Amino acid sequence: MGRGGRGDHAAFGSWRVGAAVRRTLLIAAVVVSAAGVVAASIWGGLQGGDRLWPVTWIVWAPVGALILWKRPGNGVGFAMLGIGVAWGIGFLCLAFAFSSVASLEVRVWAELVNVVFGVFPWLGIIWMILIFPSGRVEGRLERYLALALGALCAIAVFSFLVTPEPMEATGLPSPLATDWLADATSWFVTAGFILVLLVTLFAVVSMARRWRRSSGIERHQYRWLLLGATLFLVVLGMGNVLPEDSAAMYFWVSGGMAIPIAVGIAVTRYRLFEIDRLLSRTVTYAIVVGTLASLFALVAAGLPNWIPGVDESPLLVAGATLGVAALFDPMRRRVQSAVDRRFNRSRYDAEKVMDEFAGRLREQLDVGGIADGWSRVVSETMQPASVGIWIRL
Repeated sequence: MGRGGRGDHAAFGSWRVGAAVRRTLLIAAVVVSAAGVVAASIWGGLQGGDRLWPVTWIVWAPVGALILWKRPGNGVGFAMLGIGVAWGIGFLCLAFAFSSVASLEVRVWAELVNVVFGVFPWLGIIWMILIFPSGRVEGRLERYLALALGALCAIAVFSFLVTPEPMEATGLPSPLATDWLADATSWFVTAGFILVLLVTLFAVVSMARRWRRSSGIERHQYRWLLLGATLFLVVLGMGNVLPEDSAAMYFWVSGGMAIPIAVGIAVTRYRLFEIDRLLSRTVTYAIVVGTLASLFALVAAGLPNWIPGVDESPLLVAGATLGVAALFDPMRRRVQSAVDRRFNRSRYDAEKVMDEFAGRLREQLDVGGIADGWSRVVSETMQPASVGIWIRL
């Protein structure tokens, strides 16, 4: 990442016009992305809480542009900018497909563009996983996955172009539909969905392998991505539980921005190291809330379906609620301790040293021994340049 970024920056720095053109293109890309989001939210035919769904993608292009502004040529920045622009163009065409100012033929073509451009953002996210954080495809597995991703993209675009299935906005098939390929395109869509899931799984495994081999700044970059993904999953879970017409929908929309913002911080290295405590807390509450929510659903909704004679009643729901409330704090402490050992090691080590000193303090009667022990505790936890103890007798 560093070598490619510096090389591109030097190349652009040699010609001021080139840098100006590059920045103009970045600004134009952000404008297209934002315009598409606004158009789809207002005129895209979406109803209720779905009107806010395009807004969850509004951050991708600005963050990608910011990365490229600070680190020209960075692959992660290009991926994020491409995701945002693809959604922007697709959303603009979706709004045009629902409009009444154009002929039906033009609206059909606009919706086809929307369908095709809808393929790129999802595959772009997988691509970003493959190249994060360096911005390059580095290993053999990553190269194979990149080739598979390119093939899937070509197959998906071709299938949506020629499928005779009617589209949602206009109710008409693609202008390029071919009836004799109907069975093949149907098979491609089903098989392609399964293959995308497999490629995504292998991409995550590949990133986990790179994380385990990483150190220093790169390890902190992975932690930022993990924080963003965890926040997104927590808010996504809440969004599936809360009613769509509540004010919590705005919180759900903001949660969709967690991943691009976290990636932007990681790649630009802005306040990169101030994360361990926040990450450990986020992961802890995600694990605890997810586990207890699953347990509640298992007891309150699962037992009446699986065990004959057990009916769903307010008493059963109340008992499950009280059980979850009683388990929350003990489980939080245990999970927090386990997570701190992994993500917030300095705090875990400090607490361990303090606990050991407190245990020795109960048996220590000598003032000099207590002073020496306290000095060691301060040195190991705070790591000061020097330690002095003043004892008033």
